[in-house]
Amino acid sequence: MERFTCDWIFKILVVLSDGKVVCGCADPYGERPLGHLGENAICEIWNSERVQEIRKGLNSGYSPFCLPCGLKRRLAAGERITAQPVFQPVLPRIFLEPTVVCNLSCFEAVCSRGSPLLRSRERKYFPVDEFRALIDQVGAGLIRLDFFNYGEPFAHPQAVEMLEYVKARFPSIYLYVSTNGLLLGSDAIARLARAAVDEITFSVDGADQRTYARYRCGGKLARALAVMRDLVRERNRLQREVPFINWRCILFNWNDSDWQMGKIRRLARRIGVDRLVWEITDHPAAGRSEKYQIGTPSWQEIFHEIWDTSQISNALSEKRFRAEIVPQAERVTMTASGGGTLAVRVRNRGGVSWPACTFSGRRHVRLGAQLFGRQRRLLELNYSRSALPHSLAAGAETILELRLPPLPKVGEYWLKLDMSCEGINWFEADASPIVWIPLQVVP
Repeated sequence: MERFTCDWIFKILVVLSDGKVVCGCADPYGERPLGHLGENAICEIWNSERVQEIRKGLNSGYSPFCLPCGLKRRLAAGERITAQPVFQPVLPRIFLEPTVVCNLSCFEAVCSRGSPLLRSRERKYFPVDEFRALIDQVGAGLIRLDFFNYGEPFAHPQAVEMLEYVKARFPSIYLYVSTNGLLLGSDAIARLARAAVDEITFSVDGADQRTYARYRCGGKLARALAVMRDLVRERNRLQREVPFINWRCILFNWNDSDWQMGKIRRLARRIGVDRLVWEITDHPAAGRSEKYQIGTPSWQEIFHEIWDTSQISNALSEKRFRAEIVPQAERVTMTASGGGTLAVRVRNRGGVSWPACTFSGRRHVRLGAQLFGRQRRLLELNYSRSALPHSLAAGAETILELRLPPLPKVGEYWLKLDMSCEGINWFEADASPIVWIPLQVVP
């Protein structure tokens, strides 16, 4: 029997525009519902008998509910599963579909015009009053809200108002939006920047109109570029780092040439986006880029420029995170009751400045020490942090001091030193070198 597991139902719920609740984005037609907001509160659905039964199955390596889903991860022979709690007290993340309607008809996409997707929803727009009630219900515990699914989120006439409501009521929620950008006018751009939406991804798949429109049928490249440019300018005028602006480009066999990708890089630099990434897909089959399929030499060359490689991957080399970390001692010895300290010289080897503090409270850079056992098994991911005394420009360096908390058990440990873009990812995820240093705890 096939064995598999999945994290989605332990961490996320997806709410469709008609109030139906499913457990993943790979169920576009809502064919495997977990419940409906018209019948039960989302917190009741989150720990319903059905959901807990699915979690039990995944903890054992098999759930019949998940057989049609493409999100599950197949387990290798003999691979053990780390069981997760079947009852989850807090719902940490929601994908909310504001609308299933789209202003484009992308080539052979599941939400293109004429597809059965629109007919699969009892209603096409999520009502604002129900949205507010939902946010009020779960907002205190919600870590992240992804404001998109199928359709174009800004096709909802009150989308910006809904985003403003989230940030006004619960500013700590990480608010993420994915869009084609074409429906954003100057007023919406200004409001999104003022509301401090955390991250906005623009899907733009070409460097010229003909190439772009082969997939984004009906779209205008000049308009998409202008919207990104204007949002960058407005954000910078407010002297904030949010919204963080991604340009995501799906690679097809008509836009995967070195020339096309080079021009996209130049446009991204000119506009000033924070991040450019490539997305690899095998759909539609007629557009599949054989050159960049997973495992090919070309794919290996751009590995740290791909969308799902890490949360800080970037095709703009000057905006990647690189650090040189030099501990000022070869090993650390400390007492079990007293803890210790370690001085570390860090140098910004990347092209982007490391902020010491930020408007959003995320994306500032700190030095981190992860604690590992003698056999380099992770014990504590966030064992120690050291803040920068000031923002560190490219090429600059400083000395930081890590304060190491006491460890009650005498013995040999390891410290793994890395820089962290807080709330986003460790630099190691983007191939920045890390440093191991032995730690001895004595009586």
